[in-house]
Amino acid sequence: MLVKDIVKSSNGRLVNGKENIEIKKFIIDNREETENAFYIPLVGEKVDAHKFILDSVKNGIIGFFINNSCCEKDNIIKNSKEINKEVIIIEVEDTLKALYNTSVCNRKQHLDIPVVAITGSVGKTSTRQMIYSVVKQEKNALVTEKNYNGYLGLSLMGLKIDNQDICVLEAGIDRFGEMDELSQILLPDIAVVTMIGTSHIEKLKSRENIFKEKMCITKTLRGINTLVINDKDDYLSKVKDDQSYNVIRYDIDQAHDIEFLPYGISFYTKIYGSEEKVLINAIGEHNVLNALAAIKVGELLNISKENIIRGIAEYKNFNRRLEIKKIKNNITVIDDAYNASMDSMVSGLKTVDLINGRKVAVLGDMLELGNMSDALHENVGKEFKKLHYDTLVTVGEFSLNINKEAKGYVNANVHFSNIEEAEKYLIENMKENDILYFKASNGMKFSNLVDNIVKNN
Repeated sequence: MLVKDIVKSSNGRLVNGKENIEIKKFIIDNREETENAFYIPLVGEKVDAHKFILDSVKNGIIGFFINNSCCEKDNIIKNSKEINKEVIIIEVEDTLKALYNTSVCNRKQHLDIPVVAITGSVGKTSTRQMIYSVVKQEKNALVTEKNYNGYLGLSLMGLKIDNQDICVLEAGIDRFGEMDELSQILLPDIAVVTMIGTSHIEKLKSRENIFKEKMCITKTLRGINTLVINDKDDYLSKVKDDQSYNVIRYDIDQAHDIEFLPYGISFYTKIYGSEEKVLINAIGEHNVLNALAAIKVGELLNISKENIIRGIAEYKNFNRRLEIKKIKNNITVIDDAYNASMDSMVSGLKTVDLINGRKVAVLGDMLELGNMSDALHENVGKEFKKLHYDTLVTVGEFSLNINKEAKGYVNANVHFSNIEEAEKYLIENMKENDILYFKASNGMKFSNLVDNIVKNN
């Protein structure tokens, strides 16, 4: 993006530097690689990043935004010129707003690049990655990094749209009007809405409001002009076909002969009208839905049938989120140790319960629950009793409540105060073809437990 375009889009004033210089890299963290980068200092509640500008200039940034209200503005500008007389300085009213407006401008300069936008209360990140896994088989694709799906993050992603064949971008909202803003960056050719749930209901007040806000993504549909929706969702199913855009629906009923395996899921569905077997190397019924969404998007983008199937097979769960690891004696370790709440622990237990085989649940404390801790751990135990595990191993102070509540509902209940004792027990008692499921809050260091089990076996 040329400096003159950045100045115009940000409604800024070029204080120093040449207007025909091309900027290809934008950063908001001066700890990133600064060489030839344009720095955007943001003003937070605790830290004003303007104080890092001079250090960033010394470290090689090509230019920066500066708020016209910054009390040290004149001094920063003067000293920046002394360090590098060619440094590009653009004075703006608000650096965050300038970032957003520049991102909108950049997207408009690259309308030839299709965008697939994914939103929803649940499942948008995993669906995004499944779609990306499919499209990257044939196309040079940009995909959302980290959790860059809100106003700030998507603004940064929008500035990365450059010479790709396609972009697969995620949009998350938590306030009224935010989707309208994000849609100006996205200008999507295809929009995918996964589900209307209760995330951020505190601010958005109702599922009806969440639905209306999510659907704002359709206002800027263009090009392929298609909305892809989960038709099993009670709100999304109300979307009529006679819209100004095309509507394509997916739901679990489009998959049949679903088989839950220790290493993933297989099912049959139609791709380009032909009945095909699909394999997902990840567990959980939700991944069937993700795959169905990815198939619809793949068809819209004319990805070959073979590459759609290959892309879904190559999809991998995120680190320590129902991540499957194989060790000796055909033992399957399901690493879900990223973090834990009552809902996520019960959901994980139910997901693994669908797999046939001898199953061992290894559960640790759920932390930071205050005076609800005992009751919530007991609730996990009550739900556990409805499932079909062979052994329950609990670790920590609070998880003892899970163990006590589930007593007598498995072949073996054991409890340990620390992960070292649990590790010793598991190594001594694991059997061929076992399926081991691990879940706890981060503070329990279950990641170390899982890593030791995997490394030493």
